[in-house]
Amino acid sequence: MEENLPAATERKAGESRYAIESVMKTLQVLFSFCEPPYRFTIGELESLTGLSKNQVFRSLKSLEEFGLLRMEAGGQYLVTAMVYNLAMAVEHDAPLEELAQPIMEQLQQTTGETVNLCCLLEGQATIIARRHSKQGLRLMSRLGERMPLHAGACPKAMLAHLPVEEQEKVLNMVPHYQKMTEKTVSDPNLLRIELDQIRKRGYSISDEDYEAGAIGVGAPIFGKNGKLIAAISAGGPTIRVSQDDIPILGQITVEAANKISRILGYFPVR
Repeated sequence: MEENLPAATERKAGESRYAIESVMKTLQVLFSFCEPPYRFTIGELESLTGLSKNQVFRSLKSLEEFGLLRMEAGGQYLVTAMVYNLAMAVEHDAPLEELAQPIMEQLQQTTGETVNLCCLLEGQATIIARRHSKQGLRLMSRLGERMPLHAGACPKAMLAHLPVEEQEKVLNMVPHYQKMTEKTVSDPNLLRIELDQIRKRGYSISDEDYEAGAIGVGAPIFGKNGKLIAAISAGGPTIRVSQDDIPILGQITVEAANKISRILGYFPVR
């Protein structure tokens, strides 16, 4: 763990070392137009993306020169019909586990720990893909394994981003659920506070609340309509993964989840 995580701060999970930074920033500018009002000035895009005015200007001019954007008389830019050529090539109905596979493998290699991909099935988190740690002492998971939503990294990451009505159904049942370990939260109010922290932080933390001796983080995955689709987690035994590792592990896992979400068509600008 300690050998792998420093490298992850230099390159995000799933990000190729061949990626060109200026191209990535230009794409960030282009996909800002997915947000209403769908037309922006340079200043508005600078504020929206957090990029420098010079970078935004160069990106806009490159996209305009290529024909993907045009500028109105008032100085606002908007997308041209040229983007329809890309829309025609969109891949449809590829299985989530297939789309996520290279990102899961990169996350496992970067962290050195076990990675799980879970979806929501009949009110429970279900493991649909996994990448086990290559270390001798590791967390083991089973394909098809189902977990309640009130404990564990993937389950809590999903629960935190479900509609309020669905959250409350789970929270109201929490006192009646089985405690997996002595650290499993069985107080709905305490869990509500934790869910709020997960949303603000961007990832969940499972510190022996699902399995004794296991610690990990989970991050939500969204579809093109912004609806929760799944969650991805990375975790290992507490004798190797400490609380000090959690912030970096969380950051890497969130980046992996965000990349899968983008492949599914979700691109939050703000």
